[in-house]
Amino acid sequence: MLTNKALVQIVLSILLLSGLALGGYDLSEGEDAKNMSLAQFDALGTEGLGDEAGLVAGAPQFAATDQGTEVAAYIDRAPSMSELGKVQSFDIGANYPMYIFYDGDYLAWNDFAAEFPSNKPGLWVERAAGWSWYATLPLGGWTQELLYVPYPSPITLYEIYPGGFVRGYDLGFAAAGYHLIWYYADSPGRHSTILATNGGYSNAVVIDVYSRKIPTPKPIPDPKKECESRSTSTQICEWRDGRCQCYMRPVPNPVAECQSKSNDRQICDWIDGACKCWPRPAPNPVAECQARSNDEQTCDWIDGACRCVPKPAPNPVAECEKNPQCDWVNGNCYCRGINPDPEPEPMPGPVPNPYPEPDPFDPAPNPVSQCESNPSCHWSNGRCYCTGYNPDDSGGNDYEEINSIDQDTGY
Repeated sequence: MLTNKALVQIVLSILLLSGLALGGYDLSEGEDAKNMSLAQFDALGTEGLGDEAGLVAGAPQFAATDQGTEVAAYIDRAPSMSELGKVQSFDIGANYPMYIFYDGDYLAWNDFAAEFPSNKPGLWVERAAGWSWYATLPLGGWTQELLYVPYPSPITLYEIYPGGFVRGYDLGFAAAGYHLIWYYADSPGRHSTILATNGGYSNAVVIDVYSRKIPTPKPIPDPKKECESRSTSTQICEWRDGRCQCYMRPVPNPVAECQSKSNDRQICDWIDGACKCWPRPAPNPVAECQARSNDEQTCDWIDGACRCVPKPAPNPVAECEKNPQCDWVNGNCYCRGINPDPEPEPMPGPVPNPYPEPDPFDPAPNPVSQCESNPSCHWSNGRCYCTGYNPDDSGGNDYEEINSIDQDTGY
């Protein structure tokens, strides 16, 4: 059981730790903290910077009274003494965040690194999924802020309090690069912090500190889900390449939608202004098997299975000798009555016969028939004689040769 002395020591230790981080110097009156009015702060060249930052960061118009969905990543106990009251170097390349806020949007690290100007100081507060310019934090909670220093420089962090005054914390000299520092929520209301370097002022980080009885930290929604929740009947929003991208929904296409319903069991098509579906025909394994036949194989359905056999290789000898008039000789097909040509030139139309048939025989005239066609004449000794004429003056022949026909010519 703890004694009263031990309890007092614990309380003093907690108060001491609370005064060694930003937001706690107003309670402990730290020597490095400087009090000033808003007018004095604006005279430094920061006029309007704190007020405008809340709008840019997406903060609500009035300070939040509960954690909402933008709660910072925080702890309830004070960090170790070695981490308080000083800036710590941070290798963000080895611990790059899921997303980081810049220029009105949350960007993936690679996109942020390509867009953020390297000559400008920056300031962020840690949230569950990354770094932001706005967060809520319960009273008495501890969270971390990320600082970017463009050039080696002495740095100062200014905090604008809800009461309308400003405290400046001299953080000493910092090397160029990213750094971390602890922030303590010491009073309810809206707080704004701004980093000052030799390279100018950073953006402002807005933190709404709310009162609470029991700390109930709750992680913010996944940015992917936040993006997809923006989808409506007219647009589709998707998380791509580390950012939320929205585009118009395509115009409905009833024909394509109908045809997309086709599957293994049915066929659907748009007919006469309506989507009509009918069952697919039952599979026909016999026809499907035979359809596989081609120049290389023959397929048929045998004993309940599709069997394919290779087609025999072409046999030019057998093909040639199918014709009884042809023979295969010396690698060529020769046919009787045809002059074989190993490589005949293609000819249009029918191929002429190189050995045409002779003209039909036309017999010579018959002189005997011609002679005896006259009843007064007859054929004798190769001549035609007719009665009533005596071609021989010596007499003895009562016929006159009226036609002398040459047996060779027939005339």
